[in-house]
Amino acid sequence: MGHGLPLSESEFNDLIHTLDDGIRRIEKLANDIIDRVNDGLRFLGPLAQGALDLLRRFGELVTKFFSEVGKFFTRWGVPWTLYSHGQTWTQQVGGPVHELVSKVDAGQLVTDDYWTGTAATAYNGLLPLQVKALAAIKAATDDLDDALWKVAGGVIAFWLAIAAVLAPYIVELIAAAAAALGVVTAPAAAAAAGASTAKAIALTTAVVTMSITYLTTLWTQMRDLDQRLHNSDGLPDGHWPTLVSDISNGRVHDGGKTLDWNIKS
Repeated sequence: MGHGLPLSESEFNDLIHTLDDGIRRIEKLANDIIDRVNDGLRFLGPLAQGALDLLRRFGELVTKFFSEVGKFFTRWGVPWTLYSHGQTWTQQVGGPVHELVSKVDAGQLVTDDYWTGTAATAYNGLLPLQVKALAAIKAATDDLDDALWKVAGGVIAFWLAIAAVLAPYIVELIAAAAAALGVVTAPAAAAAAGASTAKAIALTTAVVTMSITYLTTLWTQMRDLDQRLHNSDGLPDGHWPTLVSDISNGRVHDGGKTLDWNIKS
């Protein structure tokens, strides 16, 4: 297949480094907000308890955010390896098989030009089945390449979506951290940081859910491919078509004729 991926290998690696740096920055900003609001609590008087409640809620949400992110964040995936395997199936298996399809034909072979008899007839009768088998293999390699390309693209799309979640979240935490420096604005900073974190959690969960749905669809595609290979007319019971007749017997009978192979006169 002639598919490409949305990012080059180096661009994907840069994306991963950016995400890793982003997570570290979120952790630092969260700690800064907590420390700054805590420092201002003693000056808030009767408002201190409300600010403390908001701060605790923010801390709980941050913990939940890192818990969700931690489920997948160290497993980046290898989209370019998947893509390469798909290309290999197409180029090294599908391509050569496709070339054989036009050759495995009675009109392209010399068997029927020089031989006749039971074995020759059986062999020529097998050729259409071999063409079907080769066509089934070519179709399977195309489907496999397509599936691996989609998985590779899905991995990249997933991390791009996560990056789209983290970028505004970091911006909002920076603003909250700045507001947390002020005694009067500290409670609002804790509230804003909590709201931003809740939103980031919801968006992250949505991205994960969509990715699971996408991969489930691809898994169904691969399962259907496996079933087609095992139920294909070209590959009976998942195996290469075989002869029913024995074409290896070349015994000579009276009159100089052979049982299975006879040279055309």
